[in-house]
Amino acid sequence: MPLFFLVIRRGRHSLDTLKRLSFIHAARWSIVRRLPANGERGEVRLRYPHLYFESNFNGGWEEYIDAFSYALTLGMWAFWGSSYGFPWALPPSPFKDYIRAHEYEAGHYYSAYPDATATTVLSALDLAPKVNGLRQCAASMSDEEFATAWRDLLTESQTCL
Repeated sequence: MPLFFLVIRRGRHSLDTLKRLSFIHAARWSIVRRLPANGERGEVRLRYPHLYFESNFNGGWEEYIDAFSYALTLGMWAFWGSSYGFPWALPPSPFKDYIRAHEYEAGHYYSAYPDATATTVLSALDLAPKVNGLRQCAASMSDEEFATAWRDLLTESQTCL
């Protein structure tokens, strides 16, 4: 499994599909092999490694799992295919039942922008340097030059607006 994660991280386009699912704020996989000993010093080695996945996303849980199942079918198998009882990503209903049987809901979640989607935040990050660049040049522009630059900015940044 660690080799698989290394290949995914190093691949040029390995996470492109996941990034296109722009309702995801964060996603993280962890492999746990040991746990702290209960009341004692040291660690307890688990019989089998445990794969944990945590994510934060906009929208409903059902739609989130559907999107993962349909957009990342092969990726779902690659990550969870060796997990005990994994039912395959499609159809999504058995996969959702599998997740429900093994999930832990977050007790607390912080959001810096609670009314913004991940897409909105990414668009703002893309747009900010363009607006700042125009702002720096605006004082030295004529009205006509500024109007042209403003129209160009709006035209080039349609996907951010």
